[in-house]
Amino acid sequence: MALKAMVFIDGSWLYRSRSAVFAKLGEENFEVDYARLPRLLCEELANTIDEDVSLVRTMYFGTIPSARSSFNTGKQRAFYEFLESVCHYETKIHEVEIGGGENLADDAWISMSLASSMMYYAAMPAAYDVAILVSDNRVYAPALHAVRLLGKRTQIVSLRTADGTEPPFGVTLVGKSRVMDFAPIYLDDHAAELKLVRELRKRTCKQCGREEETTWAGSDFFCSECRGKHHRRD
Repeated sequence: MALKAMVFIDGSWLYRSRSAVFAKLGEENFEVDYARLPRLLCEELANTIDEDVSLVRTMYFGTIPSARSSFNTGKQRAFYEFLESVCHYETKIHEVEIGGGENLADDAWISMSLASSMMYYAAMPAAYDVAILVSDNRVYAPALHAVRLLGKRTQIVSLRTADGTEPPFGVTLVGKSRVMDFAPIYLDDHAAELKLVRELRKRTCKQCGREEETTWAGSDFFCSECRGKHHRRD
């Protein structure tokens, strides 16, 4: 029987880590294949333990400026909707005040939500066997320790240093005792696999029925004319 794995993604950590992934391929930027990411991690884990691994769920934790702020959050909301509708993630997005005197930084909201979810599902019978944490932030050490006390195993996803070596002991979760059961998966080692390559193809507009060439791979496609009309109404 395959081991059941749940992937827990610290969105803030992943966003900051993209530059290291880009640098691995000598590029400044490219689209990350978010649909591929959790499957890739499960495949790497399966290769490590020589057992089948079944992906149960991918949970993504992030923040967004509150509705009271003057920030345009359209792109962020569209990204989170893309993760849910196209990549089939379960997203936990917290509204935060920007410059509003909040006591907790964005990262703290994310880490508390992620840690509590990871422990909650660890306590549920048969929810998962292995927690894959996409972050090497030391703040997760207590939660990882608790998850292991509940009989679950843990896999950490980290980054190598700029010179391609493992992070120094004590700087990240890597090398910390009682927090992981397997060698870390280094995200930058898989940069080429995480680069999204889009194919140009013809699709039919959901609204007007006109065909147009596009690289958009989402479930719903709207042609440039219909998108322009929608933006003008906004």
